[in-house]
Amino acid sequence: MNNRYLKARTLARAKHQGQMYGNVPYYVHLEAVSHLASPFGTDAMVVAQLHDVIEDTPTSVDELAADFGSIVADAVAYISDAKLDDRYSRKAEIHQRLAALNVDEEAARIALIVKACDRLANVRASLHGKRAYFTVYQEEHSSFKQAVYRQGLCEAIWWELDNLMSRSQAS
Repeated sequence: MNNRYLKARTLARAKHQGQMYGNVPYYVHLEAVSHLASPFGTDAMVVAQLHDVIEDTPTSVDELAADFGSIVADAVAYISDAKLDDRYSRKAEIHQRLAALNVDEEAARIALIVKACDRLANVRASLHGKRAYFTVYQEEHSSFKQAVYRQGLCEAIWWELDNLMSRSQAS
């Protein structure tokens, strides 16, 4: 494994210590997202490990930039929810921000990939856990895809995500 990835994994586990993802430690979710991001390179795996540290811990963008560089820090910042009170407002704000990203910028490209991987990991987990979360992801799917999808960027991730959404709607 790459040293930058191991450093990111170690930092993320320390920052998320004590947090849970359903009934498992939070790092289980981070590992799932990193696994999905692995075909897209080390930076995508690093961002996958760190994707929730700004949102869920007192970690700053500057701290991430000092440890991992501006591409990783910017990518994590792009996909971090704003500190707004309700889910609807948070998602509306981040969808607007993500829709404006240009894939020609490396940090934006990685952010969009990791955001899609994160959603797929969440959807997979919701199918084996609380079905109410899956319903929320179904309701948000259209606006999420409109904001995050870029043709040719990570088609296999979107193929599975779209299939899970449509197959479960039919059942």
